[in-house]
Amino acid sequence: MLSFLLSAIIAFSPAPADTTVSAPSLFGMAKALLGYMSTQATSAEDSTAINILQQAVGALEAGDRDGAIAPFKEAAAQSLSGAASEAGLNVEPVLPAGTDSSLVSRVNPATFFLNIPAANYSGIAPLAINGLEGDFLLVDDKSATEGFRKVHLSFDDNGQIIAAQDLGFIATSTGATGTDGEGIVYDVRRGTVLLAREASNEILEFGLDGKATGRYLHTASYFPKNGNAGLESLSYNTENGRFWATTEGCPEGATQLRIQSYAPYFWPLGHWFYTLDKPAFKTKGAIYAYGVSEICAMPDGSLLVLEREANIPGTSVKEATGAVVKCKLYRVEPAKTKAGKTLEKHLVTRIDTRALDLSFANYEGMCLGPVLKDGSRVLILVSDSQAGYKGILRDWFKTIILK
Repeated sequence: MLSFLLSAIIAFSPAPADTTVSAPSLFGMAKALLGYMSTQATSAEDSTAINILQQAVGALEAGDRDGAIAPFKEAAAQSLSGAASEAGLNVEPVLPAGTDSSLVSRVNPATFFLNIPAANYSGIAPLAINGLEGDFLLVDDKSATEGFRKVHLSFDDNGQIIAAQDLGFIATSTGATGTDGEGIVYDVRRGTVLLAREASNEILEFGLDGKATGRYLHTASYFPKNGNAGLESLSYNTENGRFWATTEGCPEGATQLRIQSYAPYFWPLGHWFYTLDKPAFKTKGAIYAYGVSEICAMPDGSLLVLEREANIPGTSVKEATGAVVKCKLYRVEPAKTKAGKTLEKHLVTRIDTRALDLSFANYEGMCLGPVLKDGSRVLILVSDSQAGYKGILRDWFKTIILK
């Protein structure tokens, strides 16, 4: 990353005779450098460098000089920590406040890849994983036609995604539009893909070629059908073949949503109640989303539940700088709770992102990734960039390492 930054800085530096550089010209240079880097990034290292500079430029635009320096200090600290670890020193990674270190060993920086088409990614599922490489499926809740995208991801020893390759989009044989596809899983026993439609609260099965099989999960009648409160999350446990689904919000008039389980033969089993945290924002912005954005079935039978609250004050540039997304990851254990009862949830970690520092990430997809050498498991999150809105938002990928 440092070599990439250095070469780019040299490319945009003033001539040697120019020994005085004013703050405005430095700011302009930083923005030009950011534009250049955004067209040249090909790796996770490059994306990290871009993210650092984005945060600095965003802070400068807001008149926050200390905030402009902060991301470089943080990157330096992480670099020193990594160097110390490579040297054999025992250095604990810095974890977000509230993280349960008995469950999480590392929360990696978010990264994005320009060779993955910008979209509205709302779900991700593992297709095949071999070591630190794997193929994954993505679903886009605003794709022109129903379908899924196949990508190849590569990871390093710390579980960070270091490279990505787009393997193409597979349209389904339904030719359906406006389905609002929010969830996706790959059924390893049948070799098929299931897609969750929020628009109609349906979960349909397809072949890897996109052809509909005619089979479907029998979605519960009590799933709300009131707009964005509908079917949002879908997950699959490869150990026992059970499926799990839930909605983003509660049915009208209710105070809890329900997490539904399904047998391998697609028929509904038990359901459990889940209580959302109280909203953090007292005043809702012009654009507001609140509820569960994804669940992930763990091999031990527990579930990870991602609560997401996104608040965008307004659509003007000034208002949009106040946009914030607060994500909290919880663990629940249906096996230890009687069906039909309320699940007790345990905070795993939290992720806060802001438009002001250009880290804004609306995480909507989540799945398990590879197992690392030390036996820990990679959890992958992917964000909905609203198709790379105005060239600012990114399709962030983030990994959390579970012990």
